[in-house]
Amino acid sequence: MLGTSQARAPRDEQGRGAPGVPETGDRRLLRDLPAIALLWALVVAFFWRIALAGRVLAGGDIFTYFYPYWAEATRATRAGRLPLWNPYLFLGAPFLANSQVGVFYPLNWPLWLLLPAHRSVHVTIVLHLCLAALTAYLWGRTSLRMGRVGAWTVGAVFALGGYLGAQVEHVNQLQGLAWLPLALMLWDQIGKSANRQISRAAFVGLACVVGLVLLAGHTQTAFISLVGLAAYGLGPALWRGWHSRKWKPAAQRAAWLAAATSLGVALAAVQLIPTGELSRLSMRARGLPFNERVSFSLSPLYLARALLPSYAEPVPPEHIEHVAYVGIAGLTLAIIGIRNTKHATRNTQYTHPNFLSVILLCSLGLFLSLGLYNPIYLLLARYVPGFAHFRVPARWLALTVTGAAGLAGWGADACWRRRRQVSGRDIIWITAALVVMTGWAALGPRIGDEGGVGWPTIAGWAVGIGLALGMLLARKRAPRLATAGLVALAVAELFAAGFTLPHSQATAPQAFTSLRPAIAHLFAADEAAGEPPARFISMSDITFDPGDLPEMRVIYGPQLAADALYDYVIAAKQKEVLSPNLPLAFGVPAVDGYDGGVLPLARYVTLQRVFLSEDEVSIDGRLRENLSTIPDGRWLNLFNVQHVITDKLHDAWLDDVFYDLQWGADLGRGEAAAVTHVPHFEATALGIVSHLRGGSALPDGARVGVVEIGLGEGLTRTFELRAGQHTAEGVYGPDAAHAQAAIGGHFRPPTSSAAEGVQPEGNDYVTRLRWGERAAPNTVTVQATLREGELVIRGVSLIDERTGGFQALVLSDRGNFRLVHSGDVKIYENLDVLPRSFLVHRKTEAADDERAVALMRAPAFDPAAEVILSTGESAAGTGDAGSEATGDRPPQGTKTAQVVHYAPEQVEIEVNAEAPGYVVLTDAWYPGWEATVDGELAPVYRADLFFRAVAVPAGNHQVVFTFRPRSVGIGVGISLAALAGLIVLAAGALSKAERGDIMCQGA
Repeated sequence: MLGTSQARAPRDEQGRGAPGVPETGDRRLLRDLPAIALLWALVVAFFWRIALAGRVLAGGDIFTYFYPYWAEATRATRAGRLPLWNPYLFLGAPFLANSQVGVFYPLNWPLWLLLPAHRSVHVTIVLHLCLAALTAYLWGRTSLRMGRVGAWTVGAVFALGGYLGAQVEHVNQLQGLAWLPLALMLWDQIGKSANRQISRAAFVGLACVVGLVLLAGHTQTAFISLVGLAAYGLGPALWRGWHSRKWKPAAQRAAWLAAATSLGVALAAVQLIPTGELSRLSMRARGLPFNERVSFSLSPLYLARALLPSYAEPVPPEHIEHVAYVGIAGLTLAIIGIRNTKHATRNTQYTHPNFLSVILLCSLGLFLSLGLYNPIYLLLARYVPGFAHFRVPARWLALTVTGAAGLAGWGADACWRRRRQVSGRDIIWITAALVVMTGWAALGPRIGDEGGVGWPTIAGWAVGIGLALGMLLARKRAPRLATAGLVALAVAELFAAGFTLPHSQATAPQAFTSLRPAIAHLFAADEAAGEPPARFISMSDITFDPGDLPEMRVIYGPQLAADALYDYVIAAKQKEVLSPNLPLAFGVPAVDGYDGGVLPLARYVTLQRVFLSEDEVSIDGRLRENLSTIPDGRWLNLFNVQHVITDKLHDAWLDDVFYDLQWGADLGRGEAAAVTHVPHFEATALGIVSHLRGGSALPDGARVGVVEIGLGEGLTRTFELRAGQHTAEGVYGPDAAHAQAAIGGHFRPPTSSAAEGVQPEGNDYVTRLRWGERAAPNTVTVQATLREGELVIRGVSLIDERTGGFQALVLSDRGNFRLVHSGDVKIYENLDVLPRSFLVHRKTEAADDERAVALMRAPAFDPAAEVILSTGESAAGTGDAGSEATGDRPPQGTKTAQVVHYAPEQVEIEVNAEAPGYVVLTDAWYPGWEATVDGELAPVYRADLFFRAVAVPAGNHQVVFTFRPRSVGIGVGISLAALAGLIVLAAGALSKAERGDIMCQGA
């Protein structure tokens, strides 16, 4: 038995354990309940804004990531549907396989069933902080052998400290970390209990905890927890084995840990198998780029600052991952805990058997959190799986704060039980340590250009040091009162520091629940269009001021602090532009998305290369942040983008006329662009904003373009645009051969000097073309006639010069669009959009993704007429890609592929084709998607790099796509087998324990 080989703590002559070891029995447990209840009450008090006041967290990942994902999980749970697929983000992506959602984490299910999404997120935050306090308390009482005061301190420092407080916006990280102290406690029960039944029960419990941490969904947290558990459990055994050359105890402990971990992994296989399948197709399949692996490393210059609290100074977003404070009093207690490692009985003194484990936990967390600044970590991040797949090395601080909480508990326990007086020498050491720490924290960030520390924080540190030392000096006269004061000071520091963390800025619930006009417009358009709703793409900034900002201030200003009101305004803007992943919250399908885990799919990122340059492609998605111009119309058409959302930040008011500068046209000689939709508006002139590019040599008065305006009833007015009169070279210099026209504004054109980092300011020129009599134009066309360079049309507007009225028009050389909504943002409708499913008759095969990208980027590629089939691993099923399709020439006649039913995991399409072809569904191709044609299984081909296609013969057919991933079935089988095994083990341990009790009673 593993426990028999471990050193046991000495016992006194009555058979009791060392001081501080809790006695067993129901009475002892009942006496612990008030301490636990007080911890839980403090958690609620710390987080009262989301626990009691009903507010929401409108910043960071919780708003744009977890609220949306939990909203979809809530809809699916209440509908009795297992959410396998997400049709709303990334052109379609797996939902369940994205482990960060935590679909199989059992504590999520009742919340999804009973509460709205945002409230369930808040409840799980508070619930898991209470769980963290409980598990840390139990760890202190059992493994660390503390009394109630010491164990209470462990729970308070761990659950209320800065690390968990800063991570509440990362819900799945918090869920996983809440179980870490319990895992440490159960491991100690396995390794050190003399009772075999207790060891076996603890083994079952540890396997379940490992499974729960994995099911919580944050793989990095699970990795950190398991590494920390291994260090805590095996480190001292390896150290003793090295000195004694006896490796059997360490091997036994390693075997137990490996067995418990393996069972936990098997228990979580229902999540891990689908996630593993997704990982192979993810951007992280081969690890992150190296610079990403070491991003958010903890600088040694900032290390002390990370361990100390802030006061009245919000933590900057770039340092939120570096928060790990336990407070001045917490550090004081931890130092006392280190200085009081000897635990006395009546006969002897001994070093606590867990002391080395706790110190190792603290040290390992600090060592690995340095990341980029640690040569060993650089090797791990480059060559070791796990380290190569995660970023933010600072998250290893989770181990440090866990160990620090244990040390603080030991310090409080030693002071409360008067095991050893704190001598004057001890006070000198503590004072020196705190002064060095605070000096390092104050000067280190300045040296490293990380910003300074404000006077409120420095004053808070000084007061904390003074009070802590004062209470240490008072221990001789009132030891327990002084200890209680130290613990109370620690709690007060943590409470005050909590106001600097993002959760203190919780705002009104309407920040998430209310609709904005842009969302309402998309809802109305989707209802009119029927199923499936078309997609949208957003490329709007959020630096604009909402039109209802005054109303927000009137309504919410008296209720909210300034920071909370600011977050409310930002949330309104994020909803207006439907920033990722908010489309998922409202059930509106988008091209874009955001994820820092196993999504997006690698081919989604590859697809971006079709319309973005390499330096604009983001591995996390976030097209909105990377798009500098709207993609060409053929890509919007292929992606089923019916609506484009933009802001008004770059539009112009010139001479009291509004010009929409979002689209425009770059026209070379002979090229033309027309306004697709001209609203009925009686005007007397047409305003044009334009400039020339590469036309400096054009002489003054040279004709550069022709504008034709249809006035109805066959009447057309034609105007000439001339250099030096109506427009001129944008980057105008002394070498220009023509005069400057009337300057309307300025722009920064892409010039050769931009590559060198120099972007000369350019000009936009404004002119008016007048026809005198009032008329309502129905067409506007601009054609370039210049002999060199380009005529760049930025915007056009109809103007009624008699009344001052105007109507901005949309002129584009990238497709046909019309403005359908203008508020805080603009929404354009794509009039050429392809339906979600369509039929083509011409195909081209591509041997790999690079070839597919090249074929798609070719100017001749028309996605409405041709499909590019990948010939690698593209088909799910069997069949010949070309056996039922026509050749290169598309047939004449009707062809339709209408979606008649659209659900996340099933799509039904009715096809009417006069010749064989391919039904293309512009949802992401992924293993597990099956297709039937008239009930017969058919291969699913990867089309146009990313989408799905099925070959159909001529005639009327029904095509059904169904998502049945085998990985989920395999995972369910493994998890059920593991669960059955754990039940058998638990039942066996319980049965033997009961028989043992009966035998003892009989004796």
